[in-house]
Amino acid sequence: MNRALLSSLVAISAAESSHHSVASVVSAAGATIGAASNPHVEVTPRRNSLPAPPIFKSISNGSSKQHNNNGNNHQAGTRTMTNDRSTTAAEQLAKRPQEAREMLKRAQIVCFDVDSTIITEEGIDELAQFCGKGAEVAALTKEAMGGSMTFQEALKRRLDIIKPSQRQIREFLKTHPSTVSAGVRELIDQLRQNSAEIYLVSGGFDCLIEPVADALEVPLCNLFANKLYFHFNGSYAGFDTNQVTSKSGGKGEAIKLIKSRFNSDKVVAMVGDGMTDLEANPPADFFIGYGGNAVREEVQKRATYYVTNFADLLW
Repeated sequence: MNRALLSSLVAISAAESSHHSVASVVSAAGATIGAASNPHVEVTPRRNSLPAPPIFKSISNGSSKQHNNNGNNHQAGTRTMTNDRSTTAAEQLAKRPQEAREMLKRAQIVCFDVDSTIITEEGIDELAQFCGKGAEVAALTKEAMGGSMTFQEALKRRLDIIKPSQRQIREFLKTHPSTVSAGVRELIDQLRQNSAEIYLVSGGFDCLIEPVADALEVPLCNLFANKLYFHFNGSYAGFDTNQVTSKSGGKGEAIKLIKSRFNSDKVVAMVGDGMTDLEANPPADFFIGYGGNAVREEVQKRATYYVTNFADLLW
């Protein structure tokens, strides 16, 4: 094959943006080129260890926070909310939180969605806004929610609108650090004390999520997310369509892969705000819906367990 046709692409990770070289080389035909084929590119797997703390911020837990609902102020107590609904209204959406807490005590593996669950933001929407494509992406998202396209098609069309460059990704990470949802750190610490393994399973992009994983001390081998590709000049070149999370039903497939890592059957929980999280049960043994940042009405309706504050899951 003419080597001129093998214009290579580079997959960026947030580790690279923190000055850790983690890259893979992929040909235009989609085949992986080994390091021997291109000695100028270092090829390494995702880290199993943690780097220096990344650029990141978190909201405070345990303090009072004002919420505004239709112009009325509501004073929240120690269990703060991460959106603009009153605590009373939010608590009315909860379903069987005490049972959810008991179920989590049994979980040996807990998989968390990231956008609007672990963090308060939706990463792709924030990135689109940063790149000046917010309105266009929002219109496409609304169209996709009507069921007119597959998850992967919707993902492709959003990215074709945004076309984020490496430079934009790096600048976005510096100027728009993610915000950890209230109670997440405490919940993850508690689960670890209970000997549970923590995984992040997201339809978002690893270059945006890796700083979140690092801040929460989740090894990157426990992250399932999509991967962006860039040309050597740093321009956007596509995304990895072979990642399970790039397809409809991908979170369920990710959980199957997680289960396959262990010889014995382990109890797996899925926690998230969206339909893709709900539909991952099964293969997850149970699902807990979370509405602290955004309430998806169909998820709240169909979920057996539903909470609007992670503090409700602490024991």
